[in-house]
Amino acid sequence: MEHFIKRFEAFIIDVIVVTLLTALLNNIFYVIFTLVGNPFYLAYYNLVVLIIVTLSYFTIYEAKTNKTIGKRIIHLYVSDEEGYMTYKKSFIRTLPKIFWIPLIFDVILGKLLNCPSRLFDRIANTNVYSDKELELVA
Repeated sequence: MEHFIKRFEAFIIDVIVVTLLTALLNNIFYVIFTLVGNPFYLAYYNLVVLIIVTLSYFTIYEAKTNKTIGKRIIHLYVSDEEGYMTYKKSFIRTLPKIFWIPLIFDVILGKLLNCPSRLFDRIANTNVYSDKELELVA
């Protein structure tokens, strides 16, 4: 249960970071699209920004460093069993996080199907570990 709490804490930090980045970009694009005057852009740009920021943030951070900002603060990392992380694996893990709500079902399905954590972790063949576990192996 402690591992779940740590993952949840890291996720909350990451939600705050993604929300701040999304809000910043939404404000910038709002000014631009208001000047352009196209109502279609004004109606949907915020969803596009949310999707791009969420996918980019989690995919790039996890693939490059095995950690997001939240995982770095809480001392967690994500990898496959060999300790590697690819963009493809990171992208797969990130898909349920796009609108946050599917992540709840991802966790519930993971528990129902006896996955070590989330269903999309199992699909990507990854898991989240504590930095202490890394120190024991090294």
